Amino acid sequence: MKLNDNEIKVLAILEEDPYINQKNIADKMNLSRPAVANLISGLQTKGYILGKPYVLRKKEYVTCVGGANVDYTFNLEDQMIMGTSNPVSKSISYGGVIRNIAENLARLNQRVSLMSLVGKDTVGENLLKDNKKLMEVFATDTLDNQPTGSYYSIIDKHGNMSVGFADMSINDLMDRTWILEHRKHLILSSWIIADTNIKKSGLEALVEYANNEDKNLCIVGVSGPKMRNMPDEIVGVNLIITNLDESQTYFNSNTDDLFSLAKLWLDKGVERIVITEGKKGFVYGNKSFLKHQEAFIVEEKDIIDVTGAGDAFSAATIYGIINNLKFEEAVKLGAINSSLTIKQNHAVNPNLSINLLKKELKKQ
Repeated sequence: MKLNDNEIKVLAILEEDPYINQKNIADKMNLSRPAVANLISGLQTKGYILGKPYVLRKKEYVTCVGGANVDYTFNLEDQMIMGTSNPVSKSISYGGVIRNIAENLARLNQRVSLMSLVGKDTVGENLLKDNKKLMEVFATDTLDNQPTGSYYSIIDKHGNMSVGFADMSINDLMDRTWILEHRKHLILSSWIIADTNIKKSGLEALVEYANNEDKNLCIVGVSGPKMRNMPDEIVGVNLIITNLDESQTYFNSNTDDLFSLAKLWLDKGVERIVITEGKKGFVYGNKSFLKHQEAFIVEEKDIIDVTGAGDAFSAATIYGIINNLKFEEAVKLGAINSSLTIKQNHAVNPNLSINLLKKELKKQ
């Protein structure tokens, strides 16, 4: 949102003295006190004034918008047998594509704000309390009569998911109205990262908002079925990250040619595209080039849990782009982060750091 001359003058005065009262501001600007009150109210709505004393916005956030839930992971002790009880070891952690991306980015020293929905229940309260240690959660709403999203996965002895179950009905409320109600939070963003848990009308509103307000927008796929939420009009989106299945679903295509699918995304006006295909690597590029990158293979004996691998890839790639690395370096950071994450029994590597990724990058 553009500022007028008087708004700029008010911010300059508050920069010098956050404790100044409105009457003194009015005297300095030769305006009435009610006029100054209206200016300050407008600046608060636009997100330039965050509180009293008049705390001004100094830096912008990477605002991560989408699903946040609790993950229940069951690791099989032997091969699964249907129709009977199977011995497992259970772990509970926080998940959701955008929440995982947010935590990765926070561990990479990015200033992150999580914008999501949780239920007014114990797991939702704990999710916000624990994640607040790493990121801002002021843009996340707590809802009555809605359970916090939950995800249940059964992992085989090789670290691969046998089956998963999701109770994410709360995400259906992330629609256009919800997005527009959060404009005062979105204005604080340098980048907006969104996942396809958001309803189609909500993602459409984000694309419109990003274009109108000149905000950088990245959309990350969640699953093939959730690609129904991807907007038809995506001109101006800075980055889209999907896998092969998600791209095929969106374009209703049977081709497994990543280059052809990438060109389809670019033809729709997306600035950068990444399409992954597991162990076969990924294609990335923009209007000027498209390249294939081999995956960084992890030996099967070293794989503990593949949960969060895609989110780790997306987050580190986004980190690289936000910090003006070459596209090639950014996606390599993504591949490295993914390969490190699957060696952990966590959806987000608790040892993740910028130095760790750069150290591993030098080995490639």
